[in-house]
Amino acid sequence: MTETADPVWVLLHGTPLTAAIWHDVASALPGAVRTPDTSVVPEADAVHVLAEDVAASLPEEGCHLVGHSFGGQIALEVALAVPERVRTLTILCSRDTPFPAFAPLSDEVRAGRVPDPSASLARWFTPAELVENGAAVRRARAALAAAVADPTSWANALAAIATFDRSAEVGRLTMPVVLHAAGSDGVSTPEAMRALERRVPGAVLTVHPRWAHMSPFVEADRLVGLLRRGVQRSRMG
Repeated sequence: MTETADPVWVLLHGTPLTAAIWHDVASALPGAVRTPDTSVVPEADAVHVLAEDVAASLPEEGCHLVGHSFGGQIALEVALAVPERVRTLTILCSRDTPFPAFAPLSDEVRAGRVPDPSASLARWFTPAELVENGAAVRRARAALAAAVADPTSWANALAAIATFDRSAEVGRLTMPVVLHAAGSDGVSTPEAMRALERRVPGAVLTVHPRWAHMSPFVEADRLVGLLRRGVQRSRMG
């Protein structure tokens, strides 16, 4: 794979978010940045279908692939499918194993009984971040409002997360893999991400004790630094 002076970054968002959540990060990264919209989630084989679309759009010279939450699972799928197009893989607050508790939640959302947005925000952000009400919180709140109005894709994504399992395949990944876990994440727990680290040869995990699930977007400048250092470390290695 040919190295270029200006890397191409591909950033994949979670659910029920949109690519807008990456705005502050994308504007500060060097080189070209792509933020595919994976917010329309099919009911059947969702992760595979979305990963196929992303993989087809990747540059031939490769990219630095980053995925958060559900986007992290799509990123894993992409990296397994077209490893020759992924220079580095960074996974934020995600997991390679099922989270069965989301299956009944998916049924509730599909039936129109969506969670209270304030409860979702309380799981995603720290109390101080919610009080500050910065751009990331406002973007997440807007995405939740849209999901309440049209919950189908959110329900489909929750169902996919409930069954997604690539734990037997991630050991095939050979590109540099960097993992970041949030200390208070109740779904993509530090324990789940430590298990992922053990399964991926050479993977490096950092646990951020004060982070909630969406804190990386609140600390966008810090996240940019983490992403850049992860890529630099892979080049040195």
